[in-house]
Amino acid sequence: MGNRPYVWKGGEETDKYDAIIDCPHYVSLRRPHMSMIDRAAQFSPFDALEGYSDEIVETGRTTEDRIELSEVQMDQLNEKLRLLNEICTEAAHSRGAGVEIVLPTATVTYFVPDKEINRHSKKSGGAYVNFTGQVRRVDMTLGKMTFQGKNGKHKTIAIADISDIQGEFAERRTE
Repeated sequence: MGNRPYVWKGGEETDKYDAIIDCPHYVSLRRPHMSMIDRAAQFSPFDALEGYSDEIVETGRTTEDRIELSEVQMDQLNEKLRLLNEICTEAAHSRGAGVEIVLPTATVTYFVPDKEINRHSKKSGGAYVNFTGQVRRVDMTLGKMTFQGKNGKHKTIAIADISDIQGEFAERRTE
C-alpha cells in the first residue's frame, strides 16, 4: 500500500500520530536537560562554507569616497599649511636660541585608504579620520606634515590626504 499519511482505525480515517500526540515529552533521568543555547553552541564552530561569514561582514562594511576639494577649499587649506609652516619654522629657530618652544596644536581631517585600515579589504574608498596633535613640521616639498610624538615616534600625514585643518593657530593670522 505504500506510505500513507492516514491509517484506518476501526473504520475511520485518523492521523498515524494520534496515538502519541497527547503523550508527555520524554525526559531522561540520567542526563540533565540541555538548554537551547548550549544545543546551538554545538554547531557554532561548524562553517559549511569556510570564509563565507567573513565575506558577509566585508560586504556589509561601508567605506567613504575621497572628497575632491574645490579651488576655494584648496586655497584655504594651503593658507593654513603656509601659516603652520611659518609657526613651525619660528619654533625651530627659537629652539637654537634657548627659548621655550611652543608648537602649534592642530586637528587634521585626512583620508585613510581602506587597504590601510583593513589589509584584506577588496573595497575601494576608505575613511576620514581626525587627528589632533602638536605640529612639528610642514614639509611642502615632500608633501608631509609631521606631528610631535611620544618617545621620539612622530606621526606623519601626507598633505595630499588632508581635507581640513582646524586649530587656534588660525587666530594668529590676524595678529
